[in-house]
Amino acid sequence: MPLLPHRLDGLRLRHLRLLELIDEHRSLRAVGAILNRTQPAVSQMVKDLEYAFGATLVQRSVRGVTLSPAGKLALQRARSGLASLDHLVAELGADQSPILRVGTNPALVFRMWPTAMRLLETGTDRVRMRLRTGIVGDMLQSLWDGELDCYVGRVDWDQMPPEMVRVLRHDPLIQTDLVLACSLSHPLAGRKDIAIRELADWQWVLPPADSNNRIALEAEFRNHGVLVPAPMMEISADLAGMMILARELELLTCIPRSVLDSHIAAGQLCALDVPALTFPPIQIGFMTLAEHEDMASVQILRRVLTAAAQEMNTPPAPSAAD
Repeated sequence: MPLLPHRLDGLRLRHLRLLELIDEHRSLRAVGAILNRTQPAVSQMVKDLEYAFGATLVQRSVRGVTLSPAGKLALQRARSGLASLDHLVAELGADQSPILRVGTNPALVFRMWPTAMRLLETGTDRVRMRLRTGIVGDMLQSLWDGELDCYVGRVDWDQMPPEMVRVLRHDPLIQTDLVLACSLSHPLAGRKDIAIRELADWQWVLPPADSNNRIALEAEFRNHGVLVPAPMMEISADLAGMMILARELELLTCIPRSVLDSHIAAGQLCALDVPALTFPPIQIGFMTLAEHEDMASVQILRRVLTAAAQEMNTPPAPSAAD
């Protein structure tokens, strides 16, 4: 059945919440009890939904009802829309200017965000933001679920489901890579041509095993036939803490080069010279869902971040001393 816009006019919010109840309870009788409706009335709501979307959303069997592949996609998109609506209701109730919900990776707090905020302060546009940090997978899922309006961070297209890729709007910002680092007083600091096998003999502080940076590090060790180091300590989504521990306890760590180059790490850590290690580049981008890209605050933040990326990608001018 083709999707016709006028078919959507008869839908109400309870129709969209119906999909969530069906997915949770797998019984139209149970859903009817929750909605205080008869089973035939719930069945009619399902028919109304399927007519509006032009697709079979619910599959029936002797064991009950389940969502079809189209129904699961509709549920995901409905959750995103309902979450945005709940956010709007909260904003209107607070009687304040809207808050842009932004997700990002901890590595970008060191340089990208300070640069962007300085540019925003010097301009005429103003945006109220709630910044939330976390690992890539969690941030993208929150964007997909409607809990975030946009995401600024690492982009791994091969790990995204096709249905998410189709509705994402992406602007590339910067590119960085991973680097191994240690304190300036560590025995490996300043050494040239360090062999990968030597690294397994030292203590490490690393992100969790499911983080992209940890996965990339372990893949490189395995590619060279070297035992993956077991970290003395793991820290989740806290690069600042990881760098402090590396400095104070003389541990090895693995962080994005953009973080090591920031003023926070300057004079505290140094990069290890391990020529055999070659990490893939890390793409950093701005992402939002198609339905959010026309929001004024999203457009302002996109412009500011693009300008910040251009500034970060421009080599500094040589000083007079040079």
